[in-house]
Amino acid sequence: MPRITVTDLAGVVYSSGKVFDGLSTGRLDTENFLRSGSLAGVTSRSDLALLEDLRDVSQFIIDHHSQPIDVAFVKSVNAQLTRSGSIYPGQLRPSGPGIGVNTRHGEHMPEAIDETGLQRLLDKAMVGDDVEEQAVNLFVEIAKAQPFWDGNKRTGLFVANDLLLGKETGKLLTIPVDEHDPRVADKFNDLLARAYIFDEHDGVKEMLRDRGLTASPQHSSRLSAAKPPKRKPYNELARDIENRAADLDNGRDELDEGFGY
Repeated sequence: MPRITVTDLAGVVYSSGKVFDGLSTGRLDTENFLRSGSLAGVTSRSDLALLEDLRDVSQFIIDHHSQPIDVAFVKSVNAQLTRSGSIYPGQLRPSGPGIGVNTRHGEHMPEAIDETGLQRLLDKAMVGDDVEEQAVNLFVEIAKAQPFWDGNKRTGLFVANDLLLGKETGKLLTIPVDEHDPRVADKFNDLLARAYIFDEHDGVKEMLRDRGLTASPQHSSRLSAAKPPKRKPYNELARDIENRAADLDNGRDELDEGFGY
């Protein structure tokens, strides 16, 4: 199987940037940035800093997906967010006034968590044999616990994807979003806030299962290779080619039409 690349994580990068941090760069421009570093469509320094961080954390989980998911690893994931995160990347936050998250349902101010508590949270999230469910749990629990100064949702999402990659599930966890329908992200944010404030985890987890878990591009490519699309019979292809040649002879350029298979 070809090695996965950061471009394969474009859906994770785009959805997290868009929903969590208001990324204004579009989906295709995000993919082009990850593939080649192209800045087309990257219209602000804040977007560039965010994309660079998300690119780096994507590469980090690709390079380290065989490592166990423990406190040291989770701290290392957060430590990749050096441009768009806090001034203390990779460090657990202390208790103190004013440290929390404002949501539409109220202010979420969880108690600070130490390394022992974070390890306990990780162990609990990964109970059971269903890896996809473990990934969903990891995202929700890390996001809700807010163990770091900043970047907690991004950290939870990329830790979840590290698990999916390491277990070779063929799946990635993205954040539900639709470029043409802002109601999708709005619903997700509402459900996540309800998990924070009211301990209602079922709604956000169900949405992540239904609209967040997607086949990785590498897995999709293998499926396409295993089940090639139905092609036209040879005689039809030959007729298409003859017709195309006649069109070109008549000066009609139909290069955009294709052969239809």
